[in-house]
Amino acid sequence: MRVVRCPDCGALIELPGGTRSGDLVECPNCAGHALRVHEDAGCWCAALAYRVSCPECDEVMTLPDDVKPGDTVRCCGRTFRLTFEYGAYAADEAHHETCGAHRRLDRVGRGPR
Repeated sequence: MRVVRCPDCGALIELPGGTRSGDLVECPNCAGHALRVHEDAGCWCAALAYRVSCPECDEVMTLPDDVKPGDTVRCCGRTFRLTFEYGAYAADEAHHETCGAHRRLDRVGRGPR
């Protein structure tokens, strides 16, 4: 039986058959937490996989391992900049600086409407 420990609640979670390194599994005890599991030399470990909701449609997107604040994501034909506060990511409308002023990007990222 392959198991990992949830890094948030500490519960042992049995990995489903066919789980591969890099897959996502849900912690049954933590509401909405996905865990990205990794195998190294036969040992399995888990890390929280950060998620963010699209501000337009509320679709939940799982972010890559190497995500950092300031990165951008696209959904609904729009670009959103990621912020990180209080242990969670949020997606905010991305802005472009021109002459010291901010302007909103259009749906395909080519400037203001």
